[in-house]
Amino acid sequence: MLSQCWANSHRRTAGLTLNTCRSALRLYTSAPRIQNITTTRTSLRSYYTDVIPVQPLRLPSGHHSLLPLVNSCNNLVLPNEPWDSQSIHAIATRTAEGGIVDQETVVPFCISHHTQDKPVGFIRPEVALALEEDHQKHLIQGSASPWELRYSKEHPKTLRAAAFAAWVNEGGKYTRTMHMERLVYDWRKHNMFSVILKGWSDEAYPVFMHAPANELADASSSHADPIAFAIERAALPLFGLVNFGALLTAYVHDPKTGRLMLWIPQRSLMKRTWPGKLDVTVGGGMGLGDTAMDTIVRESAEEALLDHDYVKEFIRPVGVLPFSNRSPGGWILPGMYYIFDLPLPADGSITPRINALDGEVEKFELLDVQVVLQYLLEGKFKSSSALAIVDFLIRHGYITEDTDPRYMEVCRLLRTDFKLPVAWRPLL
Repeated sequence: MLSQCWANSHRRTAGLTLNTCRSALRLYTSAPRIQNITTTRTSLRSYYTDVIPVQPLRLPSGHHSLLPLVNSCNNLVLPNEPWDSQSIHAIATRTAEGGIVDQETVVPFCISHHTQDKPVGFIRPEVALALEEDHQKHLIQGSASPWELRYSKEHPKTLRAAAFAAWVNEGGKYTRTMHMERLVYDWRKHNMFSVILKGWSDEAYPVFMHAPANELADASSSHADPIAFAIERAALPLFGLVNFGALLTAYVHDPKTGRLMLWIPQRSLMKRTWPGKLDVTVGGGMGLGDTAMDTIVRESAEEALLDHDYVKEFIRPVGVLPFSNRSPGGWILPGMYYIFDLPLPADGSITPRINALDGEVEKFELLDVQVVLQYLLEGKFKSSSALAIVDFLIRHGYITEDTDPRYMEVCRLLRTDFKLPVAWRPLL
């Protein structure tokens, strides 16, 4: 048919030629396209059989955006790069309205004072003073101090940066761990920083080095050890070190409404932190040597009595959530949390249950997403869990730009980069 059109074109048949060609081209291009689209749609419907069209939620009366909630949870403002050991570094608290309050000078804590080494944490003035006292104690006793302290050139008594001494770094992560353990144990023994160290758990948590920036170009860096040292979990805020954890949200599709229902626990009233607050279905910290998957599967069995095999089969890793938080007392609490989704059967054959021996949970409730949104905005959730639930609602299409006029700002702030080292592995 196309060859006939071109022949007609050469014969300059008036009127009919162009229309005939157009008709032929439409038939030639549209028939396969329509067939392909129909086939694709059928395939997609088959592939996404569990996907139900989502109606975005509406914010409850009196609330105009989720941004104040996210501001309040991700409220830690850390010093900006570039890093300089002679600069003055300060932290602050972000208010719900986005303002900056409670600024405080802090001391960067590094592995070494090499120019390429960035801080792994930040220490507040009272911790810096205690570190200086430990340093002086070693010098007075005639022993080598495990710390190398850098002071201001203009103000020689003003500490600007702290790091491990070179001889400690030569011993690697085990020597660093030994000196951190001795230091925080000594502080606990003398009842220092009791507000923080009363949560002592005898759990070793990892602190990572910064991943090498030139690993692809420098073959030697591929053998670098990601772990800088380990430290007692309760002592992480004293040095502003990153806490790693895993958070899981379990949900079911309501067969009547097609909406999602979330399994939301209330934390035990006896918990030392966030007692009585609402939480994600399961959560737990990642100790030294733990993986995110091992952590969340273990916690699912311990906290919620969920079947191990079911969780392993149906759990869905969905990303990582930064948690840049400062406590009401001013302590630096940066966190990085692996997040997981877990669909549960609508028939109730598998549900989270209270583990009386664990004592972590008061009760579990199956709540509609609209109710969950209401509770979020009423401040009923633990801060890190509130961010994880907001992220869940966004990923599942319940919070959109139609829901929230500050949607983009909410999404951006959920992924705030606080520039501290995170978990990594050497490239193969």
